[in-house]
Amino acid sequence: MSVTTGGAAAGMPGLPEVWQWQEQLVGFGTRYTGSSGHAAYVDWLAGQLSAVPGLRMRTDRLTFSRWLAREFALTVSGPASTGRSGPVPLTYYYPYSGQTPPGGVTGRLVDLGLYPAASGLTEAFWAPARGGIALIRAVPPEFSLDLAQTATGGYVPGQSSALAAADYAAYAAALANPIFQGIFAPVPLLDAKNAGVRGVVIAWTGLPDDEVVNQYNPFTTAYPAASGLPSPGDPGCPAVWVGDSTGAELAALAAGGQASATLVLTADITAGAATETVWGWLEGSGNTGENIIINTHTDGPNAVEENGGLGLLALARHLAALPSRQHDMYFALVTGHFQLPQFSRTIVNLAHPEVGQGAVSTWMLGHPHIYQAAVLGVTVEHLGATMWTNDPETGRYVPAGGSEWSATYTMPRDSLSLANAEQDAYLAAVTEVNAGGWPDYPVATVRPGTIPAYFGEGSSLYAAGLGTVSLCPSPTYLLQAGDARQPQLLDLDKLDQRLMYGQILALAQTISTLDALPVSAL
Repeated sequence: MSVTTGGAAAGMPGLPEVWQWQEQLVGFGTRYTGSSGHAAYVDWLAGQLSAVPGLRMRTDRLTFSRWLAREFALTVSGPASTGRSGPVPLTYYYPYSGQTPPGGVTGRLVDLGLYPAASGLTEAFWAPARGGIALIRAVPPEFSLDLAQTATGGYVPGQSSALAAADYAAYAAALANPIFQGIFAPVPLLDAKNAGVRGVVIAWTGLPDDEVVNQYNPFTTAYPAASGLPSPGDPGCPAVWVGDSTGAELAALAAGGQASATLVLTADITAGAATETVWGWLEGSGNTGENIIINTHTDGPNAVEENGGLGLLALARHLAALPSRQHDMYFALVTGHFQLPQFSRTIVNLAHPEVGQGAVSTWMLGHPHIYQAAVLGVTVEHLGATMWTNDPETGRYVPAGGSEWSATYTMPRDSLSLANAEQDAYLAAVTEVNAGGWPDYPVATVRPGTIPAYFGEGSSLYAAGLGTVSLCPSPTYLLQAGDARQPQLLDLDKLDQRLMYGQILALAQTISTLDALPVSAL
């Protein structure tokens, strides 16, 4: 398959149709795991995939303990001399933290300062707020990816692959991104609960309110209960987020020791809630007995986080239209990425160590014959993301100009091999797509670093020993359920539809190239 200036790959839907799908996705609203919006999106995907010629469709019905927020609010009262009383603006709730009665829980507002504390992560940290509402300020979510991943190549127009990799490494050496807070420094709410704290208010620091508003963060932590699961009778430790300046105001109010707070976080908790993974396959003509897995997840908060399913739909239509395919092509659109504590399983492979595994692991272990016969995994996530950042001069959250780095894990089956057909095929496809008039840059190919982080739903495929091509850009709004001005768009306005299409075309060509290679080359 060769990509032309018109993107005329066999069976590939055109850009207008793909963008119509994207608008349809936004129309479903937020798609938190097992919610009505999520179920509607999964049903729509299943219907679209069922219409792909030759694609055999299946559905796995799964159950879990679901927590969905209803109302959230914070009200404070105290002496007029120490600050305002009344409603407090919140940026969002803390997912799977807990629940309150409709009237909330009330207690003395106690400022525990910066978190995590230098004294360590213990119940003793929370003891001063026993019976009250704790206020903490999260450290700025700044992280260097130097130890987590290593850039091995890249594509930027007019630069060599090595120079593009160096540019990405410099960019990734000091990043501020709200997603890091939940991944690297989640608040141990079970400790707070065990210390007798009734609720927690967490203040973002170092980022403007426009960046942190509506951030569904974290999505990687369990419910604060011994079982890690929400249940209707367990209050957990309800928590909410506030912005930096609001946190400072609350700290001033709490300083006198006479302020109280009422925290409201009502939620629907359902044990045995249903959710579905949809998957299917196209038979190959090569009789290799080997599979290629193409995967993504379907749950999340916005226009970009879970639009990988649209990419899989386009790829399925394209691959079904090809005259031949050497391998069986499996498509897995899994649920559970936004409740990983209940949907992540461990696949151990000492030759492919990595930190953290995705929800696709549940599907893989439910159908072990598929991944055990697979030689390649291609993961599609977060298509069309432009770059937004905190302007250091104005302190405002603004577009940085251009696209988010398309960080893509490209790993051979033998992780120690000097040859890397996955990287070669992907960068060749990216180069050709850009030459054909479709933007797909800047791109960086990466591998797990000293701390072997493998972000995204490609992690379990890598852990299982497959060769991988895993597209996983991480814009700062990745977990944002829309901005403050137009929340109903769910950040659709931050996507570049031509970039989205270029990324799909590059992955289509990558799959075709690698499908034609013998297993010994992967």
